[in-house]
This record gives sequence, structure tokens and C-alpha cells, in this order.
Amino acid sequence: MTDGHLTGRTIFCIGMTQLINWGITFYMPGAFGAAVMAETGWSQVATFSGMTVALLVMGVVSPLTGRVMLCAGGRTMMMAGTLAVAVGCFLMAFTHTLPGWIAVWALTGVGMRFALYDAAFALLVDIAGAQARRAISLVTLLGGLASAAFWPAGAALLHITDWRHAVIVYGCAGLVSLFFLSAVPAGRRVSLPVSSQASPAIGTSEERRVLISGLWYATLIALMSFVSTGVSTHFPQILAAYGMPALTGMLWGVGQVGARLLDVASGARISALRLNLITGILLPLCFLVGLAGKVSPAATAFFVLGYGAVNGLSTVVKAILPLVLFDPLRYARKTGVLLSPGFFFAALAPSAYALLLEHYGISGTLLISLTLTLFITAISVVLWYRHCGCMK
Repeated sequence: MTDGHLTGRTIFCIGMTQLINWGITFYMPGAFGAAVMAETGWSQVATFSGMTVALLVMGVVSPLTGRVMLCAGGRTMMMAGTLAVAVGCFLMAFTHTLPGWIAVWALTGVGMRFALYDAAFALLVDIAGAQARRAISLVTLLGGLASAAFWPAGAALLHITDWRHAVIVYGCAGLVSLFFLSAVPAGRRVSLPVSSQASPAIGTSEERRVLISGLWYATLIALMSFVSTGVSTHFPQILAAYGMPALTGMLWGVGQVGARLLDVASGARISALRLNLITGILLPLCFLVGLAGKVSPAATAFFVLGYGAVNGLSTVVKAILPLVLFDPLRYARKTGVLLSPGFFFAALAPSAYALLLEHYGISGTLLISLTLTLFITAISVVLWYRHCGCMK
């Protein structure tokens, strides 16, 4: 299979890096957090503040990724990020103070921005340009298996050793991820086209259009990141309040991977703008179903499954929408800047949702989430009309 200049081997190798890198970073606190608290005596807030710091660092570093990629190349950037993540895992095993724990997570945050989805998508676009659409869907399909693979793996490791040795094993997994990256092409460097002799008025008009689209995109991703991170962080609490077993949470992963699998099975033929419109419409509907969870366990199950599916498609949307909104040759630089607010919002989301749950309960929090997703719907409609010739 080939996607432009992308071979099946390249897509598989990049997908495996995402499966591993997500598993040893984003899903690691969920696997080892309780064990860390039991051994160190740190509070839950202190223990999980490491991930908050990592997300904040990702937001700070994000605008630099375009320049780093231009100077070093996408594969080199991802290899450096993966190495930083692996080193972070090794250092965590020998960290005994809270300031040291936070510092290691700050280093890990740099690695995460250079090694997770957004960097992988930029590398795919760097290799294949706008033809990377299908490859992006395939990579997210593999990356979506990270929680299903590493949560059980982490639990199994804790049965045979302590969390410090377990996180060393995670660091070794990061070195395996480096091995996969070594088989990936460095990416093709394409010179930016020489600007045509178009009139200044036309250039200014196009620049204004791109700027406005960029602001809409940044706002869309920031809101999606805030809701997704906030809800997923407190999902066990929501399920418990509705009297549902923790295993119900598996439906999230089923929905996420299932939706991406359908996208891949369709040949990734749905356009970015249409997929964005679909997810924008389905998001508030998911929370409407969630509000009915108090009176119907089936509604809760459908909420978990449906929101997992839409959340899975949102990752694809975040990656492919810039291919329509901007010049693919500027993909890394544009997304590096425009995704930055999303990382800050994601960092604030767990604490913000904790306050919402404390003051308004499950139903109130879901209602506020519904309101926020209506803004996402509105932005999706605006982008659809702006780029489908219906709004000038």
C-alpha cells in the first residue's frame, strides 16, 4: 500500500511509535499513579501535577516545532522527542522529591510535543503532502490502541515488581520506539514556492482569509481539547455516579478505535471539512444522551461509546483540517502555533472539571460541556461555509 511517497512499512513504523509513545507518557500516570502515591506519600493532586506541567510545556514548545522541523527534519525531531521521553521514564525511577518529579515531567513534556501525534502528522505531511490523509487515519488507528495495550501492561508489571522498575521497562519501550523511527524516511524537504506577481490586494485578501481560518481552527481545537481532557480525566467518577461498573469505560476505547477503523475502511474518503462538520454536530448530541444517564443505564453506555467514537474522530479532524485550511508546505509551522492554546486548555481542564463536579455535580457538568460543544458545532458550521464557497 502506498500513500503518495508513504509505504505501508513507513505508516506501520510511525503508527507503532505512537502506540508506544502515548502508552509510556499520557497513559502512564493512570497505570502507576496509585502506586506512586502509596510509596511516596504525595497527594493525588501533587502526583498528577506532573502531567499538567507536561501539557503546559507542550504549549510553550509547540510554536517552535515548525522551525525545529525545518532545521532538523521531522524524523530527527521525533527521534529527539522519543529519546527525551525514554530518558524521562528512566529519571522518574530515581526521583524521590516532588520538585524533581515536576522537573522530569517538564523534560517529558518537551519530548511529548516532539514525539506524539502532532509531530507524527507533521512528518507524514512532510513526506506526502496533502496525500497523507489516509496515512494519518491509519496512524491514529494504531495510536488509539495505546490505552488498551499499556494500561493492562502496567497493571501486570505492578504484580511482579514496583512502579520504579516498571517505569524503567517503559523507558526501554521508548528505545524500541526509536528503533521503529530509524526505519522511517527522513522526509522530503520542499522549497516554498516563489510568490506569484499577484496584486497586493489579492495577497492581502488571501492572507486575511488564512488568518481568520487559523483563529477559528485554534479556537475549535482549544475547546475540543478542554472538553475531551476534562471529561476523560473524570470519566471513572461519572461512571460511578451513574452506578455503572468501571468496565463500562472500555466502551470509550471501543468507540474510539471503531470510529477510526470505519474511517480507514471507507478509504478515508470523507473530506476534512465534512468530517469536522459531522463531529461538530455529534458532540452535543453525545452529551444530551449523557444527561439521560441518570434514568437509563443504556443511555450511559451509549454516551460512553458515542463520545469515545466522536473523540476518536476529533483527533483525525485536528490532523487533516489544516490540509484544507492552509498550504500543506506550511503544515508544521501553522499547526505548531495554532495548537499551542489547545495544550494550555488541556492542562487546565482536569482542575476546572474537578471544580465543576464539586459545585454543579455530574448533570451540571455535562450540561456545561454540552454548552461548550455547541460552540464547537457553530465553529464547524462556519468553517464549512467559509471553505465550501457558501460564505465569502
